[in-house]
Amino acid sequence: MKRIGDAMCAILLWTAVGLAQAPAPTTTAVPRLVKFSGTLVDHGGKPLSGVIGVTFALYEGEQGGVPLWMETQNVQADAEGRYSVLLGSTKNEGIPAAVFASGQRWLGVEAEAGAELPRMLMASVPYSLKAVDAETLGGLPASAYALAAGPTAAGSPNRGEGGGSVHPADASPAATPNLTGKGKANYIPLWTSSTALGTSGLYQTSSGSVGLGTTTPAAQFEAVTTSTTGTAVLGSATAASGTNYGVYGASVSPTGISVYGSATNGTGVAGTTAASAGYGVYGANTATSGNAFAVYGTTSSPAGYAIYGTNAATTGQAYGISGESASTGGIGVRGQATATTGTTYGIYGSVASPSGIAVDGAATSGTGVAGTTTSSTGYGVYGANAATTGQAYGVSGSSASTAGIGISGQATATSGSTYGVYGSVVSPSGIGVFGSATSGTGVSGGTTSPTGYGVYAANAATTGQAIGVSGTSASKAGIGVAGQASAASGTTYGVYGSVLSPGGTGVYGTAPSGGFAGQFAGNVKITGNLTVTGTVSKGGGSFRIDHPLDPEHKYLYHSFVESPDMMNIYNGVVTLSARGDAVVTLPDWFDALNRDFRYQLTCIGGFAPVYIASEVAGNQFKIGGGQPGMKVSWQVTGIRQDTFANEHRIPVEENKPVE
Repeated sequence: MKRIGDAMCAILLWTAVGLAQAPAPTTTAVPRLVKFSGTLVDHGGKPLSGVIGVTFALYEGEQGGVPLWMETQNVQADAEGRYSVLLGSTKNEGIPAAVFASGQRWLGVEAEAGAELPRMLMASVPYSLKAVDAETLGGLPASAYALAAGPTAAGSPNRGEGGGSVHPADASPAATPNLTGKGKANYIPLWTSSTALGTSGLYQTSSGSVGLGTTTPAAQFEAVTTSTTGTAVLGSATAASGTNYGVYGASVSPTGISVYGSATNGTGVAGTTAASAGYGVYGANTATSGNAFAVYGTTSSPAGYAIYGTNAATTGQAYGISGESASTGGIGVRGQATATTGTTYGIYGSVASPSGIAVDGAATSGTGVAGTTTSSTGYGVYGANAATTGQAYGVSGSSASTAGIGISGQATATSGSTYGVYGSVVSPSGIGVFGSATSGTGVSGGTTSPTGYGVYAANAATTGQAIGVSGTSASKAGIGVAGQASAASGTTYGVYGSVLSPGGTGVYGTAPSGGFAGQFAGNVKITGNLTVTGTVSKGGGSFRIDHPLDPEHKYLYHSFVESPDMMNIYNGVVTLSARGDAVVTLPDWFDALNRDFRYQLTCIGGFAPVYIASEVAGNQFKIGGGQPGMKVSWQVTGIRQDTFANEHRIPVEENKPVE
C-alpha cells in the first residue's frame, strides 16, 4: 500500500498575486487554484515514483466532519518521491470561494486506497480566495451598481418617477479564467495543451468514486473494458530483480480479502511473471486471527479458473501462484469448488515434466497439503501427472516436522463407504497406494467410521500382478505394511484380507531369501483347513472336537503321539484261518514309503503263541501260531523313506541361536 511520507513539505501559494495594488480590471479574475507540494514514500520510507492517484479534501475541523470540497488527481512523483499539483485544477471554476467564507480550513491528503493522513492547517494565502470575492457586491462587479445617465443631463442621477428608488445598470459579463477548452460535467479534466483543458476518460461521482469506461462505478475505482482482448486493470512489474509486484493487495481486516476476482465465465484472477524469483500472483494477509484470505477467487464457469497463475521462468524457484497468511486460522491459498455434481476440483495441479510435482506441500509443523470438497464425486485434493515415463507424481507432500504429515487424508463421515486416503491404478504393474520409509512407517491410515478404512486401495486391472496395496521399508527394523487394531475389545483385525476367487489367497507372504513368510506373536486361529508344504515344528499338539456326549457345551482334546523318528503307524484286526495263520495285505505304496518295521500282535478272546511268520515284503506280512478262527489285533510301524523325508530329516537335538 502506498502512503504519504510523515515528513511532508506543504507549500500553499497563489498562482496569481497583486490583488490590492492597483484597481483590478473588470475583465481579469484571479484563478482559484492553490499550488501544493509534497513527498510520497512507501512503508519502509523509500521514495515512490511514477503516476500515483491522490485525493485532496478540505474540512472545517482537524478530525471528522464532511469534506467541504474534494478532488482526486494523478500526480507525477520524481525519483525522490517529490510532486507538485494545483488544487482545484480538475474543475473550470477551481476551488469555490465560499469554501473559505469563515473559520479555519484543514487539508486532508489520501493516496490511492490508503487511509487519510493527519490533516494540515491551511496557511493564510488560500483565504485570499475570499478576498477576490470582496471585489464584487453579491457576486457582481461594482460597475453593475453605477447609476445610468439620465436623459436630461449627462452624469446626473437617473431617478424614477416621484423621486423613487435607484435602478442599477445592466450587469457586466462575468469574468472567466484565462483558460480555454471545453469539458463534460463530472469528468476529470485533461490538459490538452499548456493552456487548454479537455475531458479525460475518468468519471467522478458526487460521492468521490471514479470510473474508467463507466459512469456508475461500483467501487472507489472501477475500470471497464468491452474489448474481447482488452484488459480492464493491468499491473506489470518490469524490473528484472528485487521484490516487485505485478498486482499487490493487502488487508488487515479479519474478514477482509487482499485480492478478489470473480468471473461468470473465464478466469477470476490470472497473473504471470518472467522473474526467476517473482510471483505470478502474490497475496499477503497480516491478520493474526479470523478467516482471513491472502488470495481468494471464485468462478461459476464449468471450464474457468477461480485463480490461475503461470510462471514463464525456465530456471530458479519460480512460482505460478504463491500465498501466505500469518493468521493462526488463516489460509495462504484457498480453492473452493461449490458445485454439488460433476468432476470439480478445489485445487488442481498438473505437470508435464517426468520429475515434476503436480501439487507440492511442505510443512515445518502442521499439515503439508489439505483439501476439502462438498461434491459427492469431487476431490478434496486432486493431482494429475501427464508424463508417461519417469518417476512422475500426481500428488507429493513432505513435512519436516517430527510430528508432521506429508499428505493427510481424512474422511469425517460417520457412516458409509468412506476413504481416508484412496488410490487406484489401471496398469497391470501399477500400485494403488505406495509408501516408502527409510525409517519408520511406509503407509499409515486411520478412520473413525465404523465401516470405513484407515487405508484403502483398489486395483482395477483384471490381469497381471496387480497390487491393491504395496509398502516397502529400507530400515533394518522397518515394516513394509503395518496394521494395528487399537480397540481393547470386540472382533478386530490388525491386518485383514479376503478374496472372492476359489483359487485366491486372503493374505499372502513370501520369503525367497530366507526368513519367515509369516510370523505371529500370540494365538493363531484358523477356520478351515491348514495345508503345510514342509515341516511343522511345535511345542505340543492336540486335536479339539465337540465332545461326543455334550457337543453343545464341551470340547474333547487328544494329544498327538510324538516320536524322535519320522514314524508311520498302521493297525487292524484279522481272523486266523483253519491252519491258525493269516496274511495281512497292506496298501500298494507301503513298501515305497516305509522301512525299518516294528510289529505288535494281541490275541482276542483267548491265548495262543502267535508270531510274525513272514515280515513285510511285497506290501504284506504273515501271522502264524494261532487257533483256527481266532481274532488277532496287529500293529506295524515304519520309518518314512520318501524323497522329502530323506532330504528333511528332523534333528532330534539342536543348539539354540545366539540371539
